[in-house]
Amino acid sequence: MNGRWLVYLLIPLSGWAQDGERFLQSFSSTLAANRTVPPQFFFRERRERIRLDTLSASAQNYRFRAFNYVWRGDYEQAMVWLEKTTALYPKEHGIVGELYLAQLRDYPRALAHFDAYDALTPNFDDIIGYNPVSYLRGLAYRSQGEHQKAIEQFSRAIDPLAEKHGAEWVNYKHFVSRAVSYIATSQPDKALADLEKAGKNFNRSALVYYHRGRALLQLNRMAESRTAFQDASFFFKALRAERTGDYQEDDFNPVYESEIDESIQSLKIKDR
Repeated sequence: MNGRWLVYLLIPLSGWAQDGERFLQSFSSTLAANRTVPPQFFFRERRERIRLDTLSASAQNYRFRAFNYVWRGDYEQAMVWLEKTTALYPKEHGIVGELYLAQLRDYPRALAHFDAYDALTPNFDDIIGYNPVSYLRGLAYRSQGEHQKAIEQFSRAIDPLAEKHGAEWVNYKHFVSRAVSYIATSQPDKALADLEKAGKNFNRSALVYYHRGRALLQLNRMAESRTAFQDASFFFKALRAERTGDYQEDDFNPVYESEIDESIQSLKIKDR
């Protein structure tokens, strides 16, 4: 009798174990699928062809075809479709220029597209995404090492907005970008002025404190520089704890923990 009841008790447990095994197998399959890099960007080849026939041709569809090639790593074909897109749809110059800047690192082409986009409305500093075209143009010049031209473009993006509405309306990253070029051209005082404004707009920025440390170092203000780098280290760790992955405050101004640590260590060596 007792043996029979034991069998009855084990039957549901056995079923639960099988369900659990099936669940684990399904979960493992899902993880494996998520680790597989999709061959297309958003949609399959057949849908892509349909989107690009003469009835459905559009700026968005042409752009998506270019994005697909970028996704695959076929940059030559990506560039072909990017140029087709802007030839047929001039308003796409801005997005295409940003892609050349941020993804393809082709700065001369990025500048050509930014100029073409800006020329559509010559008396207005056009916006691409969340940034004025002059700011993105400044990033392209800076990436080519042309810091004076970069400063001119950054100033075109920053100064009118600050004068009209106040510095608090300016994206703090824009101040940082101009400060980086000021540091590169040995103008640490101007860099510190921009970083002061940037810090007021976001007072927990590792990016701001790191470049503040660099500017102070140019002025031989070693103790203040060390404090700035230490603050950068603190906020870098704090922000990393709040976010997952390889977090960067600004993809156009990346700062890595190793760089901050090296800056702190170099000041310790100088103190010896």
